[in-house]
Amino acid sequence: MAPGDLDIARRVVRGFLAALGDDALMGQAAQAVIEAGGGVADLETLLRHVRQVEQTGDLGIDRPWRWLAVVAAEAQRLGDHHLVADIGYFVFVWDTRLRSRIVAGEPISMLQLPPVEAVRDVYSTALSALAEVDPGHLIADRTGTTTASTLRTAIAHIVLDADPPYPAEVSAEARRLVQG
Repeated sequence: MAPGDLDIARRVVRGFLAALGDDALMGQAAQAVIEAGGGVADLETLLRHVRQVEQTGDLGIDRPWRWLAVVAAEAQRLGDHHLVADIGYFVFVWDTRLRSRIVAGEPISMLQLPPVEAVRDVYSTALSALAEVDPGHLIADRTGTTTASTLRTAIAHIVLDADPPYPAEVSAEARRLVQG
């Protein structure tokens, strides 16, 4: 983590969530996430990374997702539960709502699907953070309808349905949230 990463993540993630439903704005906002997270911003950079992957071991595609997982963990540690909720929702949108479009080859941006490890890290962090947020809190998206409670329940179901299972304490938290 670099100084200012929490504020940068808050800005770029909320920018994306505010753009939901507008593909052009979502693409621009995703580009901001890529740049903030040190990812691959264009095809030329990707090709350069492909040529260097044997030396570096990193294509750079997953960097924004790893960055968001680290930022979410730090935000949780500092008690910034709203930022964790926003990052959790951002990952949820990419992991669920945009997955079919990306898998079908629809170009949304250079930001690819999140790797499983990053999703699991963010969802684990988000579950505990969302338990600290007012259930009626609106997540900063364009619709103004996604509440902390809705997101918490959706992530809890994903955690409970996961294979391989999440760690026991994360699964227990998810079960507690679903059962009320």
